[in-house]
Amino acid sequence: MLTPFDDHPIHQIPDTIDRVATSDRNFYDRYYFSLHDLKGEVFLVVALGVFPNIGVMDAFATATLGDQQWVVRASRELGHDRAQTSVGPITIEVLEGLRRLRAVCAPNDWGLAFDLTFEGVHFPLEEPHFLRRSGSRVVMDYTRLSQAGRYSGTLTVGDRRYEVTPEAFWGARDRSWGLRPVGDREPASAPAGDGLRGFYWNWAPMQFEDSVIVYSVSEDADGSRWHDIAVRLYPYAAGREPERLRVVRHDIKLKPGTRVFDGGTVTLAEPDGHEFTVDIQPKRLLFMAGAGYAYTGGWRGGQYHGPLVVEGERWDLTDPNAVERVHVQTETVCEFRVGGEVGYGPFELICLGAYDPFGFKTPTDVAR
Repeated sequence: MLTPFDDHPIHQIPDTIDRVATSDRNFYDRYYFSLHDLKGEVFLVVALGVFPNIGVMDAFATATLGDQQWVVRASRELGHDRAQTSVGPITIEVLEGLRRLRAVCAPNDWGLAFDLTFEGVHFPLEEPHFLRRSGSRVVMDYTRLSQAGRYSGTLTVGDRRYEVTPEAFWGARDRSWGLRPVGDREPASAPAGDGLRGFYWNWAPMQFEDSVIVYSVSEDADGSRWHDIAVRLYPYAAGREPERLRVVRHDIKLKPGTRVFDGGTVTLAEPDGHEFTVDIQPKRLLFMAGAGYAYTGGWRGGQYHGPLVVEGERWDLTDPNAVERVHVQTETVCEFRVGGEVGYGPFELICLGAYDPFGFKTPTDVAR
């Protein structure tokens, strides 16, 4: 079906823009934003995804303040017009491609609302392409960009309202599109002889006053690394080229009895080989199940719920039963120290299945 986007010279296949080049149900196209104050008092994550072969657009907003986490989520039938990037109360608007975007969650019954403008401090980083197979099946094949930035606007969480300014509210965003597992589990198939026993992932856009370090690693269950990146980026006004760094090692701690991030260090190397250590101190934790990364049940990005469905929740993070349900993937606002330099940003951790460096032999093992 023809839509307004078809009048732009952006086609990649000999079809209308609402069709993608593959029939794989796992094709997706997603926005992701994180916002935090520098004191670590409040932390917000917003996501909106398009799933053309499932026929769904969904969105999630989740924030943590005090001992609670708020969640607003919405899902609708996709239709044909990709320019309509609103789902229920949540809207994402591109104001200036690759530089300024707007995220809105209209007032609702669940106490989380905002009108925020994100402005990138540097040109987005295109990360190395992700490609992963399990046997002969492609399970990941996607492109991803990362960008640190500052926010302005308003944010309401529960009975607290914030006037958001770029000086006090930093954060990051990423965009990714391609293939990765989404939505409900697919029917069982013959097991792959070299199937994936586990998946370990770190991602951290570390924002300092005058530069940003984007760090990310992906590892197999035995700790062997199949994807990594570390780059130092400079603000637009600096006119400096990115500096490629090397990931030497990470020494990440987990909270006992969990797989929740509890600080640690990352060692990187400069282009000349000089190594330096980033000390990471947690300030505020957010459970990513609130943004659609629900591995143990509940709403997950890419599921069909009906023509339009909007829901919300509030989690008591002092309740062990509530945390047990949502704890698998986390993102933590952190303070990053390199010598005397201090930066801030989110540190994302996921450790699924087995992971030998932590002594995890089964999916249910936890830190001691």
